[in-house]
Amino acid sequence: MLKDILRIINRDGLISRTILADELNLTQAVVDDGIDQLLRMGYLLEEKTGENCSTFCTSCPFAKNCSKEIIKTFQISEKGKRYLTR
Repeated sequence: MLKDILRIINRDGLISRTILADELNLTQAVVDDGIDQLLRMGYLLEEKTGENCSTFCTSCPFAKNCSKEIIKTFQISEKGKRYLTR
């Protein structure tokens, strides 16, 4: 399941947890636990956008949805990319 979560994030780039859960036929709580595990293992890196965001809104892919609210996004780390190629 963890590799599936990584694979889908890698494939789609931006995907909501709800859509991820639907695609994997899992509950959102299970997906949340999986993401937490991937973060602890160092396969995902968490980014937060919003009030303290260092990105200028004009170049931010979340500008239409953000309104300076905190939005969690995740990137696959180099370690995660290596895991996907195994």
